[in-house]
This record gives sequence, structure tokens and C-alpha cells, in this order.
Amino acid sequence: MPLFQYECPNCTTEYDQFLPLKQYKTPVPCPTCGRTGRKIITCHVQRDEPTWLDDSVRGCLQDTEAEKPIETRTEYKRYLKDNGITER
Repeated sequence: MPLFQYECPNCTTEYDQFLPLKQYKTPVPCPTCGRTGRKIITCHVQRDEPTWLDDSVRGCLQDTEAEKPIETRTEYKRYLKDNGITER
């Protein structure tokens, strides 16, 4: 199932939503303020493990026993920002 990335035009929250291809035009509300988000990126098809974030990368970023694993690009970007990490 494709993962779509959205940005809320009201509060600028970025968030992800899995939707079947036939529902790609479905409005998706912002989890923060409830307004309809704007699709900004179509990501990859979901697998059991994100192909862009394997255990070696996750292990460098997180204490896997103490933190919820990063599972989406939005969570990844938020984690980097919250922890003052710059991506190169």
C-alpha cells in the first residue's frame, strides 16, 4: 500500500498516511488541527521494514529498547529536528 506524505496548510504539520491507490484523492485530515492536508510527496510501497531505514541506521540514532522505532519519513525528520541532527 503506498505511503503518502502530507503537509497541513494551517499548522504546517507534516504527516504520513497509507492509502490504497484507488483512494489517493481522498482528503486526509491533519492529526494536529483536523484541516485537510496537502499531498507533498508520494513515497514507497509499504514493506515490513522501510527500505530507507534499516537497523544499522536506526541503531545509530535510537536506543531501540527505550524509544518507539522510527517507522516513517515524517517520524525520521521530526526525530532529527528534535535532536539537533543535521542530515547531509
